[in-house]
Amino acid sequence: MKNPPAPLPRRSLFWPSLAIASLVVNLALAVWAGRLVRAADAPVAAAAPAAPAATPAAPAIRSRELAPYAALGSYMAENNRVADLGWTAEQFAAFQDGFRASYEGRGLPLDEDARKLRDDISKRVQGMLAADQPNPIDDYFRQLREKEGVTKTASGLHYRITEEATGPKPTMADTVVISFAAKMPDGTALPAISRARTRVAVRDLLPGLAEGVQLLSVGGKALVYVPPSLSFNADTWPAEVPRNAPVVFFLELHEIVAKKGR
Repeated sequence: MKNPPAPLPRRSLFWPSLAIASLVVNLALAVWAGRLVRAADAPVAAAAPAAPAATPAAPAIRSRELAPYAALGSYMAENNRVADLGWTAEQFAAFQDGFRASYEGRGLPLDEDARKLRDDISKRVQGMLAADQPNPIDDYFRQLREKEGVTKTASGLHYRITEEATGPKPTMADTVVISFAAKMPDGTALPAISRARTRVAVRDLLPGLAEGVQLLSVGGKALVYVPPSLSFNADTWPAEVPRNAPVVFFLELHEIVAKKGR
């Protein structure tokens, strides 16, 4: 009932890496935009009295023109979790000084302390970005519960009884005759791990199937959604199934085999 393992593609790290690589540039843009806006809004020297003009004053026009740059800087700072870095006002001011130094052509060397700070920030941001990534398996099971009326057990197994039956239910000590058809969540059939009217000890089934069959009486049928934690072992993962993917079984209990001596 168990098949040889197969390596599957890992989830791409391209986007988290790209976000981390652009962090310093995004921070710099946020600082630059903020300084431009402050410069635009700074008080100007008093001018000689003049007749009231119908058009707005030049500084107000400049401020409005630069406002989108400030908004873009704010967006980038929020998108890159700048506030979560925990910088003090003094640390942020020092960063601003360094950025302006490079802007003015007198860039500072990236010494050992600066490289250590860069690497620490990269590591922290990578962790934050990874934590923000949605778990597709959790999302899949959540949608099953919300839209398909599927029940979750304490172990994490999900199931929906499609045909009720009455009578005793098997235990881990029993041998049963069952049929099960396996498929991927997208509906792709998995004939290599499907069985028709097979006799098997409940304890020898996949943990998710073993739990699922114990929910049925003879004649009962169910859709059993098995998470990776209740599925194949790492060294027996089937080649047809993407690593750590859920597997759906249409399960039917035909018989609970009578124990000898009964």
